[in-house]
Amino acid sequence: MEQLKKQIQEQVEEQDIVEDLNIDGVKITKFTEEMAALFTQHQQLVSLSFEKCGLTTLDGFPKLKQLQNLEFENNSLTGTAIKFIADNFKELINLNLSQNNIKSVDDLKPLASLTKLDSLELKDNPLTKEAGYHKKVFQLLPSLKSLDNKNEKGEEVLDDEGDEDLDDDEFDQDDSYDESEEDDEESEEPVKPTKKTKK
Repeated sequence: MEQLKKQIQEQVEEQDIVEDLNIDGVKITKFTEEMAALFTQHQQLVSLSFEKCGLTTLDGFPKLKQLQNLEFENNSLTGTAIKFIADNFKELINLNLSQNNIKSVDDLKPLASLTKLDSLELKDNPLTKEAGYHKKVFQLLPSLKSLDNKNEKGEEVLDDEGDEDLDDDEFDQDDSYDESEEDDEESEEPVKPTKKTKK
């Protein structure tokens, strides 16, 4: 509990408006009311990460209506956690449940109610070995654009950040060209008045 308090406090002090908390590596197993209260006082939270926390259930998990990004990679969550997520986080866009204990595609059915869910990570769960897993999940979740970092056709999906970096590089190159063109124009300008003076 003390480690959890400390980790939250350090991150709260770094943010004017607390929208993102990373609790990776803090052993929790199950949420108590006292633990949940540490999060519910920050109702503006958009992103939460609980990687390698030893979670076996989401009973007592803080209910934060604005959450858009949830990371539960490398825990021991089952299909019951999926129902809790679907019932309580209607604004969810990105959900990472890699390396848990979700056994069947049927366990994902509650997620169909999350109309904004865009990206889902389920790598290293038992259900990924199910025949036709990839296709079944996309059929079940119409809003989904990325499953295990692949689109419905099985093509790898680029991260938005990567796309932005490419765009920035392109703009930088364009700027450099513009500057050189401007330099050329400036160097040509002094020639014009000399012609006029000769007239």
